[in-house]
Amino acid sequence: MLLALPLLAAAVAGASPASDTLREQIRAADTRLFAAAFDTCDADRAAAMTTEDMEFFHDKDGKSANSREDFRRSVATLCDNARKGGWHLRRELVESSLQVFPLQDDRALEMGDHRFHERGADGVERWTGQARFIQVWRRVNGQWQAERVISYDHHPADK
Repeated sequence: MLLALPLLAAAVAGASPASDTLREQIRAADTRLFAAAFDTCDADRAAAMTTEDMEFFHDKDGKSANSREDFRRSVATLCDNARKGGWHLRRELVESSLQVFPLQDDRALEMGDHRFHERGADGVERWTGQARFIQVWRRVNGQWQAERVISYDHHPADK
């Protein structure tokens, strides 16, 4: 899969951007997925928004999910650690970076940047980092589900 990324990037460079409708559908699916995974820490709900064979790649952690169940466990662990540490996570899509492209077979490619925030026991939210992402979405029974997720180029927030 990772070897195919340069080919995918080259193909996307010549592709037409998504219609406004597709862009909004993917943006909304992205918002729902990350709200469940970060804001409400609902691992079951987040996992339900992925395909059974979903894969998650992270530049710092490697391949962290091989399936929907792996992803569910990963989200549950992240949220458990946050609760134990007394902090809350939030992921913010950098709106100006969002790009969506249609792919055949009821799929769409989403690329962009996202920021990560933590709110401690003091109630103050702090911007902690930023990264880039690539996601392949597949429409299953009329619903967009995350099929492949790659989160990379993680770095601390600019101070």
